[in-house]
Amino acid sequence: MSIDAKVLRAMLRLARRREAAADDAVAVRVGGTASQVRASMRRLRAGGLVEIRGTCEARLTMSGLAVAIALLPAAHPARIPSRRASRAA
Repeated sequence: MSIDAKVLRAMLRLARRREAAADDAVAVRVGGTASQVRASMRRLRAGGLVEIRGTCEARLTMSGLAVAIALLPAAHPARIPSRRASRAA
């Protein structure tokens, strides 16, 4: 998985917790450095997936949110117990 995809997923997790997506907070979650995260955010901003406000405050755009959700692993369908025929007489 690319660093850009990891950054999007980390930003989604932070957004769910209502935490700021600062470079250092994202870097801890993706296992990279703050400079790698900043470079990734610049690329994502150029693609319209992230908007950056202030010095280090970033957030997902609606497009970024959609892509981040699409990158989530597919959930396994719930197992529905099969109905067995009754053995009663």
